[in-house]
This record gives sequence, C-alpha cells and structure tokens, in this order.
Amino acid sequence: MKNIAIGLNPIFVFHNDYTVKNLLLVVILLFTTFTSTAQNTGDPFILGTKVHTGMVFPIYEALSYLVENDLYALDITISFPTYGKDYWEKLYNYPRPGAGYSFWTLGNNDVFGKAHALYGFVNMPIFKRSDKFSLNYQISVGGAYITKRFDISENHINRAVSTHANIFFRFGVDTKIKYNARSEFVIEAGATHFSNGKIKSPNYGLNSGTLSLGFNYLIGNYPAIIQEPEIPETGKLYEQSLFYSAGVKVYDNLLDYKYFTSSFSYNLERILNHRRRIGLGADLFYDGSINEALSVEEGNEDDEFKNLIRFGLHASYAARYKQLTLGIQAGHYLYSKYTVLTKLYTRLSVQYMLSDHLSAGLTLRSHFGKADCAELGAGYFW
Repeated sequence: MKNIAIGLNPIFVFHNDYTVKNLLLVVILLFTTFTSTAQNTGDPFILGTKVHTGMVFPIYEALSYLVENDLYALDITISFPTYGKDYWEKLYNYPRPGAGYSFWTLGNNDVFGKAHALYGFVNMPIFKRSDKFSLNYQISVGGAYITKRFDISENHINRAVSTHANIFFRFGVDTKIKYNARSEFVIEAGATHFSNGKIKSPNYGLNSGTLSLGFNYLIGNYPAIIQEPEIPETGKLYEQSLFYSAGVKVYDNLLDYKYFTSSFSYNLERILNHRRRIGLGADLFYDGSINEALSVEEGNEDDEFKNLIRFGLHASYAARYKQLTLGIQAGHYLYSKYTVLTKLYTRLSVQYMLSDHLSAGLTLRSHFGKADCAELGAGYFW
C-alpha cells in the first residue's frame, strides 16, 4: 500500500477544481445546518475532521485487476457528547452520537469514480484512562452517491457498483488523545463497505481498509457534573419476537428484472443485560429470483412455489442502545431448492423500537459476504 504514512495525501488527490468547490459547498451546507441546530438547543457539540488512506480489498477476482491506486478519504463530522441524561448513556460509558459527510476516492477514478456519503454514527468508549486517553469503536451507517456505475456500453468492467445510490457502512476502532480542554487528536483503523443491497446487478460491492488521523474541537462548555443515573433491573430474562420484512432484488445477470423477496422470522432471546442479548430462531424466506437461478444453473425453469421458499434455523446476537437495536444472525438452510452458493446465510439488522412491543427495521441477508437482498419490515415483541 503506497504512501500509507502520508496522512494528509487526501488533500492533494482532489485534482479537479469543480470537485473541490462542490465538496466545500456540501460541507458548508451540512455544518451550517448542524451548528444552527446545536446552538439553538444550547448543548455543546464537537466539530471533527479526519483523513483516511488505505486500499480497496477486492473479494472477487473480477475486481482485483481494476484496483490501481490507494484510496483516500476526508470526513467532516459533528457529534454531541453525552453526560448521563438517562441510564443508557451511563451504560455505554457516555458515547458520542453524531452525523457526518465523507468524500472517497475508490482506487480507480475511471471505473469506480468517487463517493460522497452522508451518515449517522455513534462512537462508543471501550475504556478510558482519565480524561487524556480513550479507546473507542465507532459504527457509521448512511447513504452514498458513487459517481461511476456499471454501464453495458460505457463502463461494462465495473462489476462492483450498478447504481449511483448505495448503502454506506463503516466500522472503526480509534484512540483519542486529548491535547487540551477543547481539542483532541484521533488515530483510527477501520473498514468500509459500499453496496446497493442487490436492488440492481451487478453488485459485488466495494470493501476497503484504512488508517486515519483526525482532530476534534469542542464548541460550548461541558456541564460541571457528569450525571450518574440509577440503572434499573432488566426485568424479564427472555423475550420473543416475530419480524416480517419485504424487498426486491435481481439475479446476477444483466436482465435487471426485479423479483419480490420476503422473510418471516421468529426469535427467542435470552436477555443478558440492558445492552446485550443472544437467541435462537427460525426463518421462512420467499425469493422470486430462484426460478431464474435454477433455469441458469440447471437448464430448466420451474416456478413452483415450493422451489421459491427456503426454511432455516439461526443463532442471533443483538446490542441495544436506547431505542436502537443492531443484530446479527448466522443461519443454516434446512430446506432450499437452490443451494449453488451455500446452505449458510447471515443477516444484519437495524431495528428502531416504536414502543415496548412494536419495531420497524431494515435487514440485509448475505451468503459468504455477498449481499443477497435488503428488506424493510416491522416486528412484534412480547
């Protein structure tokens, strides 16, 4: 990986003046909105910037020869320190939620282009040593606009991205070193993923690893006392839930025909504490694209309903922060007519609790790291 130690190189790869002007316009607009909101509420906030350097890791051989250069990125963020307004903030050691804008090169400007991402994030302390040093992890989720996409006549070798609009996901581990009462330096290692959730094909996605340097500056004043709210008992030890979701997907070819997909899941979870839970469950999937997949792989077309459904069992893990729950499931198909890829599946989920019993959320199913379909849905808990 070239120039990995030159942390400010991203500034010099934005060669096009038009790109720089638009980048600055977006940043100014974003921060005018956020800082106005923060000032109106009277709460302190943190302005941050971060530069990344790294490389794209092509999972598929069809992308390996297309990655020509290291990638660079620039983040502009605003975050809000927490002080114990509720017990969730104490449980997670006073995290920092926030939002940001990110500009990325993607290793080949002619084929992949560049990416502009808007996202929300939460930065969680793993441990703190006084006020001078902390080790943290950060999860960022949002949307991205990628300037170059697959086109059969003009960009047919781009198998990674077939839509301009994509999902942006990033996970990072960082160290924060305080310089003075208002400023701190950040050193981070992270992984980033861009894909469209297979709403259009091809969709191999873009995965990258980066090292980053950042700087944060506090605007406003911390309260004199960090609150220590009482943490209530967890209550029940077990919770059951039903979740239904639906979406559309395409098969891996160029016909771009959209197929309906849906999932119906049952989960029984053991509540370990307020933050974490583990569980077991069952899934019933419907996938209209299996008909096309069977015709390609086996040479015959059979659209019987029994061939378009799958049934599996899964183990699950979930983490909750306030009304937001992030979950992962690892499962095995007990019944599936189409098993060319694998009998194993994973699902990532994000759910927002609308009440004690109802939720709304997004799920992403994949096979060995390859996205299969994204679905929106609703759940019931008891």
